[in-house]
Amino acid sequence: MRYLILVSVFGAATFCAISPARAADETEHIARTVALEADGTLRLKSFSGRVTITATDRKDVSIDAVRRAPRERLDAIKLDIRTEGSHAVVIDANHREHSWYGFPRHDDVVETDFDIQVPRRTNLDVSVFSAPVTTTAIDGAQKVHSFGSRLRLDDAAGSIEAHTFSGPVEVHERSWQAGQRISVNTFSGDIELHLPASAQADVIFDSFSGHLDSAAPLTLNSSSRRAMRARLGAGGGGELKLKTFSGNVRIEVR
Repeated sequence: MRYLILVSVFGAATFCAISPARAADETEHIARTVALEADGTLRLKSFSGRVTITATDRKDVSIDAVRRAPRERLDAIKLDIRTEGSHAVVIDANHREHSWYGFPRHDDVVETDFDIQVPRRTNLDVSVFSAPVTTTAIDGAQKVHSFGSRLRLDDAAGSIEAHTFSGPVEVHERSWQAGQRISVNTFSGDIELHLPASAQADVIFDSFSGHLDSAAPLTLNSSSRRAMRARLGAGGGGELKLKTFSGNVRIEVR
């Protein structure tokens, strides 16, 4: 560590410690294409950056990743892309040679921006810490977990499970099938659902201090200070399970 001596106008010497400069970030670009059968699963784990996943008519998975970190960290922490048979593609944005549990410290990760294209009938299993997630036109089931980032699931056609601590969650369902299920759990993040007019579901809402607002009529089954059970449409054709601590919920039907 270097030391700088500052002399005041009164002649007294003051010693100030100066920390070594932080290593400058470098950028690394990785592009891969991996085969994946229809109805397969994409599993992704990341910490920071962003995640954008778009469904197309392609028959494989296209991964475009931009990684940012000091060179030493880029060399030590790898982007791991592997397959599990022909039914799963697994991506780990912060892979180490030795196993680790949970998410690492923020100063020990590689910030990664993902742009991924998948077949339409792909199931998603995404886990991030602070990376915003956007998915578009996914026909398969989606499971997305985050700590503090925004989740936006656009033009979806399958069941959804979303969980975040403080980030907002926005879901746009393109179609509704019998038995379809949406489950969203947040602490302080707001929830916004956009459903087709054909949606019919049992609504289960639990919150400590948040409230639910629906543009579509709901038939009330029961309610208490912190919970409500209702039906959207005729009910019984699916389930909306919405849980927050202080976040609010809005239901729109088009």
